[in-house]
Formats: sequence, C-alpha cells, structure tokens
Amino acid sequence: MSDKQEPSSVRALLLDDDAYALDFLKAILADRFPEMEVETRLTPDPSGEYDIYFLDDDFNGIRLAGELARRIRKQRPEALILAFSASLDASTLKELLSSGCNGVCDKKVPSDMPAMFEALSRCLEEIKERESSPLNQRSPTLLPTLRELLREWNRRLENHG
Repeated sequence: MSDKQEPSSVRALLLDDDAYALDFLKAILADRFPEMEVETRLTPDPSGEYDIYFLDDDFNGIRLAGELARRIRKQRPEALILAFSASLDASTLKELLSSGCNGVCDKKVPSDMPAMFEALSRCLEEIKERESSPLNQRSPTLLPTLRELLREWNRRLENHG
C-alpha cells in the first residue's frame, strides 16, 4: 500500500446475472476509466459503499433494477445509479426513474453506451472535484448531465410507443 495522499479512487459495483455481460462491461470500464475500482456481482446484492452502481434490470427473468435502486438510494443517497437493460419500455423506464435511478442505457442500442460513457466521464470529474472541495459539496451539474440520457429515452419512447 502506498503512503501517497491522493484522492480516493471512485468505487463502482456492477450487478448482472450474465457473467459475459458483466466481464464485458468491467473490461470497458477498466479501459476507459482506469482510476475506477470496479467490483462485480452475479447476484442482485447492492450492499456495500460504492460511488457508482451499474444495475442490470433482469435477474433470471425478474425485473429488479427499480427495487435495487430504491435500496441503494436509502443506503447511499449521493451515489450515481445507472441501469442497463435489453428490454426497456415506458413502464420500466418510469419505474427506474421513480426509484432513484440517475440514468439508463439500452444494451441493444449501440449509441447508448458511448453517450453514457461521455456523461459518466463528466460525472467522474465532478465527483473528483467534490472530493477535493474543502466543503465537500455535491456538484450541481451531476444530475443534469445524466438527464441528457433520460431526455433521449423520453424521445425514443414517444416515437415508438
């Protein structure tokens, strides 16, 4: 262990019952965000203290991201919660948003992942700034960054019913 006084790294937890999808997302995050500590779980267990939670919505045929987001929001109100799903519809999106999820990404839409990573990059910078701030204040631009993704989803849902 190093004695350097560096800001703590951002900790992320990935929850998905698909080992391949979990490994794929972890590899992408490790490559794109090497400063991020990433842990994975194949079970829908969000326990622990993380800055960012990546949640699959479907665990063995049961949609759990909304319930998981509510649990996380209670234990970690400042955490960033991002849901991933291959079957997003209006009802699922509404459930995710009402349960405290900050953003969603459709696994089947190729443009969602780059947009989510761009928003995540900005959020990570804001988290680092917040940690280094003497007042440790929450950044006012964190949620608007992710609202961009949500607005895109609202447009898609309106166009595709």
